[in-house]
Amino acid sequence: MTDHLASTFWSPSRVYAAYRIVLAAILIAVYHLAPTSIFGDSSKPGLFIATASVYLLLTLVSAGLMTPLRRRFPQWAALLPVAVDILLLTMLIHASGGTKSNLSVLLMVTVASASILLPGRGGMLVAAFASLSVMFEQFWFSIQLTLDNPWHLTESGMLGFAFFVTSIIIQQIARRLAESEALAETRHKAIIQLEELNWQIVQRMRTGIIVFDRSQRIVLANKAAETLMLSGSGTLVNSILPPALTSLSRQWQGNPIQHRPAVQLVPGGATVLVRFALLDHIDQPLTLAFLEDQRQLAQEAQQLKLASLGRMSATIAHEIRNPLSAISHATGLLAESAQDEADKRLLDIVSANVKRMNGIINDVLSLSRRQAGAAERITLVELVARVQTHWLDRGKTGDQLTINIPKDVVVRFDPGQLEQILHNLIGNAFRHGGEEVSVSLSGGHQRDTGLPWLQISDNGPGIPAEARPHLFEPFFTTSRQGTGLGLFVCRELCEANQAQLDLTESSSGASFVITFAHPDRVFQ
Repeated sequence: MTDHLASTFWSPSRVYAAYRIVLAAILIAVYHLAPTSIFGDSSKPGLFIATASVYLLLTLVSAGLMTPLRRRFPQWAALLPVAVDILLLTMLIHASGGTKSNLSVLLMVTVASASILLPGRGGMLVAAFASLSVMFEQFWFSIQLTLDNPWHLTESGMLGFAFFVTSIIIQQIARRLAESEALAETRHKAIIQLEELNWQIVQRMRTGIIVFDRSQRIVLANKAAETLMLSGSGTLVNSILPPALTSLSRQWQGNPIQHRPAVQLVPGGATVLVRFALLDHIDQPLTLAFLEDQRQLAQEAQQLKLASLGRMSATIAHEIRNPLSAISHATGLLAESAQDEADKRLLDIVSANVKRMNGIINDVLSLSRRQAGAAERITLVELVARVQTHWLDRGKTGDQLTINIPKDVVVRFDPGQLEQILHNLIGNAFRHGGEEVSVSLSGGHQRDTGLPWLQISDNGPGIPAEARPHLFEPFFTTSRQGTGLGLFVCRELCEANQAQLDLTESSSGASFVITFAHPDRVFQ
């Protein structure tokens, strides 16, 4: 930013304005300190000092009025100072002895500057004007000296030719410099955009990325790495690698191809798989570490396995339904003609199991055909109140199903799917806890993240310790009448809506917590 401001301030026009002021001041100083270095035999000191003084005054005035003149007369703002310089420098050359004076070279600087400030025809016009000025000065000087041939303009003609050559060369150089600067600016913007794109990609990657130097100091870390190592709070940049990652790095340096198991980088943190790569850098070599959450990898593998299992189960369930329908129809016909109570009892058992099998098939088919939900912002207490009304209509009392949720809790979820989840969890509580069990639904916002949550708790017998690790697995159930798909479907629906369903510790009964995504976050 500082370099850009400096380049804007020291533009060619400002540099030329400063040059004019310094030149006029030097001419006046040289006149007083060393006049013999300027004046020839036919010099006019009075005209010289008067012209130099006027030149200094005009340069100061034009420098002060540069910005207003450029705004009001943009086409003439650059040409006018150059024309004034040519006229006054020609007078100074005349006053110091003609074109043989050392001051003639100053016109070359003016022509070169004009070729930069006025590219194209403007530069050639200034070169022509300077050539005519020196030719007229030599002609006028010859008349004053009463020479026999005042039209002898060889020196001024050669000087004019040099003006044109200088203008052409400088214009070519200026044009190429302008093209190079434009190309450099375009590439600079492209590089900045590419760096920003790369940074956004790195930040949005699900894989944690850490770059650290030889002294084990972290120089870059994306959000995924900070989430894995800092639980999403704080920053890893400029910090030192944790001891576990430092040990893995040294093992990798000793044997890069050795397989390393998943480790826990920080106490209580996630278990991650770490891979390293060497990153060449100009100053010093850097090391790149990739952190993969083992739970996430296992979950993705489980999802692929369940997807294949779901398609196969749906095919099998469809094939089973046809003979099951025949069994159900045959059982109904036998029940109509059966007279013996033992036969009726057996037919009732067959009919009940047929209904149970049909329920399992319906659950499997609904699981494989489930459509994506349409999430929307909903007030949590209003939806839970509708669920409570449903259970009150089915005979439950207000003491058996209580609600404690603030009115400002808003979630982003598919309403139908959330009701399905709540009905499943509440139904499980009443089914396993008995008629006397009570269920409470409470909610709020987390203190550290601000995410909304909903807790479904009961005071029933709870869940056995040996069943807790397998609670959300498909087809796992502790009831003879269950299908083992209820909690699995509930967790799947939560994940489809960017929420998380977990079993939490409770003093009595079972307690489930749904942690919702931020209601304003559409993509997570």
